Amino acid sequence: MPRLVLLRHGESVANADDVFAGWLDVPLTERGRAEARDAAGSLAGLCPDAVHTSVLGRAVETARLLIEEAGWELSPSAHWRLNERHYGALQGLVKDEARARFGAGNVQWWRRGVDGRPPQADDAVLAAQRADPRYAALPEAAAIAGESLADVVERMTPYWRNVLAPELAADRTVVVVGHGNALRALMHVCTGTSLDETGCRELGTAVPVTIRAQIPVP
Repeated sequence: MPRLVLLRHGESVANADDVFAGWLDVPLTERGRAEARDAAGSLAGLCPDAVHTSVLGRAVETARLLIEEAGWELSPSAHWRLNERHYGALQGLVKDEARARFGAGNVQWWRRGVDGRPPQADDAVLAAQRADPRYAALPEAAAIAGESLADVVERMTPYWRNVLAPELAADRTVVVVGHGNALRALMHVCTGTSLDETGCRELGTAVPVTIRAQIPVP
């Protein structure tokens, strides 16, 4: 039977410092690396056919450590559509600093509201994003300056329909190593559960979750 397993990346420096990371590349902490390795034990006996991840380093490293520790003979596939939610002008800010600057109510709405979109990143951030080799040849990705959770659903849906769903339809076992908001959006897309519900789900770092996906009929 097809099987979809979702795994949030291990603890990152941003998690430890309570910083909005979004599309910023922040490394794993030592604890995060240990969590990634420990996840292999939680998935003992699993023989995935594919591992997918975002292009952000904390997810890529988690996937690499997991694969090495588990002894899986495969390489992860990385794609920007699995990136964490782009937090726009909040990226790089400690959450308390963001609340002081923009107001606690606004920050809470941007974090947990389905349609809450934070202020856009400035021109300097976008220029660096356009120059990043991971996005330079992808105008749609390079232009993203801030996203709501609903926006993440929209940009992730093609990857679900064109890549993940066909793999599951072929009775493959698939692991997605990603990010909190991105995985919440994917849960909505692949199960039909309301975004209000999946958007409130807490996902521990490097704790695997098996999903009963609704595979669309071709």
